[in-house]
Amino acid sequence: MRGSNRSIPIGALLIASFSIELNSFAPSTPSVQKQYRRHSSCLFSSSTANKKDKPAAADELRSKKRDKSSKNTVLPTARYLAVAALASGNEETSDSSAFASRRLDADVRYAQLEPRDRAFARLLVATVERRLGQIDSVLSSCIDKYPPKGKHANIVQSTLRIGVAQLLFLNTPPHAATSDTVQVLRMHHSLLSKKSFPVPEPMIRFVNGVLRKLSRPENSGTLLYGHKMLENTSVNDNIAPWLLQRWTEDWGETRTKLICQEMMPDVDGISSRIDVTTKYSLKSVIEGADEDVQHSSKALLEEIRLEFGHDCTLLPNGSLRIGSSLTGDISQWPDYKIGTWWVQDASSTLPALVLTQALSKKHGNLNSLHVIDMCSAPGGKACQLLSAGFGRVTAIEASRRRSKRLIENLDRLNFLCDKCEVIVDRGQNYLPEENACIDGILVDVPCSATGTGARQPDVLRRSSTSLNELLAIQELLAHHCANNILRPGGIMVYATCSMLKAESEEQVAKLLLDNVNMKTLPIEPSEVPGFEGAIDENGWLRVLPGVLEGDLKATDGFFVARLIKDEVS
Repeated sequence: MRGSNRSIPIGALLIASFSIELNSFAPSTPSVQKQYRRHSSCLFSSSTANKKDKPAAADELRSKKRDKSSKNTVLPTARYLAVAALASGNEETSDSSAFASRRLDADVRYAQLEPRDRAFARLLVATVERRLGQIDSVLSSCIDKYPPKGKHANIVQSTLRIGVAQLLFLNTPPHAATSDTVQVLRMHHSLLSKKSFPVPEPMIRFVNGVLRKLSRPENSGTLLYGHKMLENTSVNDNIAPWLLQRWTEDWGETRTKLICQEMMPDVDGISSRIDVTTKYSLKSVIEGADEDVQHSSKALLEEIRLEFGHDCTLLPNGSLRIGSSLTGDISQWPDYKIGTWWVQDASSTLPALVLTQALSKKHGNLNSLHVIDMCSAPGGKACQLLSAGFGRVTAIEASRRRSKRLIENLDRLNFLCDKCEVIVDRGQNYLPEENACIDGILVDVPCSATGTGARQPDVLRRSSTSLNELLAIQELLAHHCANNILRPGGIMVYATCSMLKAESEEQVAKLLLDNVNMKTLPIEPSEVPGFEGAIDENGWLRVLPGVLEGDLKATDGFFVARLIKDEVS
């Protein structure tokens, strides 16, 4: 990108902006000017009877001021809230583990938007999160000094990213992508509740210039993602280099390419894949094609599918996949409030499915068995185990914050009962009661979560610094569960939503090497309908996005190994 696409110098504008009088930075658009109100108070005294009418007059005056102010109130737009969610994540004091989409959800103003505007705000944030590497690559190529520095760097950078996302990936009309996005900078000072300075006018003009340059006909293509400024970028720009290297080492270049493509869905696919599990999903797989079962779980599952409408697919594993035609607040979807289903990716259902089937074959009746769901939050797997009919399920979660969500989900689904116990503690600290018999353990260990990148793109850009700490926790948990919790003859399932062998296959191999009394209990194709092609030579499940066929091509990456402990000789 040379020649006519000369870089726009930001340095001079930023330096000049600080020498201008502060009042000259005031927004030029009347509809977004800061409204200053004088707050007066009235002091009342029972001894001043001649002033008894003044409070009413003061109330009337305040009412007039409120009416006048409300006419000029600046309301946040979808673009503004999207920029705000991104900008707060750039601050050094922010919680880097909280995704921008979660910060958007936490903003009370987001819930006040119209449904269409809420959907647009979420689309903007999701697009920037998913395509951040490519967006920043384009901005770096047309700006001398990027990212920007200074007092307003966060809001300026986030506004640029939102604007570029619209121009390059969302096919937003150029005028709206430019003018309406630049307007965010003019609104910024008026919408902040804390003391702040307006964004300098030179900065606003600078952002406007960059976005207008990208919207010129000579730079834009005619098709979605056909923008010429993207020619020197790649989907790999959105993924941390160390992660790409590890994937290539683990799976080879061909499979890694398929994984990367699945991690970067088209715009229409960003939020269109929502899988849910019902109370009948797991039993429907166990019942299989048994036509003698009266009013089977599969029949009940089909009734729920019909309630969701034509854009709902029944997956082979018993999950329901909701299409993009069903929008709005999930809590308003059919049967949510009566606790019939919960959101859970299809791959995430596999650990509980293979544990339940093995224990069912071994013992028959599950009602007398005690199983543990280690690292339980948000609770999808615990709910599966409870719906299967186990006599006792112990859900263990180390995070107090996540345990609250776990309890809320169990409560909504009517699973908080005598059969369910929630323990807030580290899994490696847990020891069963004396004489307790733990028949099965599901240990879905903390991991890099790289398999969830299509839904949570932030995980694809994380550094590798925390990987060694995670590996140590995984090894400790797996060995503790096998040696100190599981009874002889019991069954343990080790699972991760990671696509790194170091967190998955290699951890199980080490566990088997160090514990001669643990053996692999191979997963059978009939136990995991639709995922038969994911069973490897060890009898473990390795699900890679983009590798399976049909609807299951779009699933989270997951690993599941099922082990059995030798009986006492």
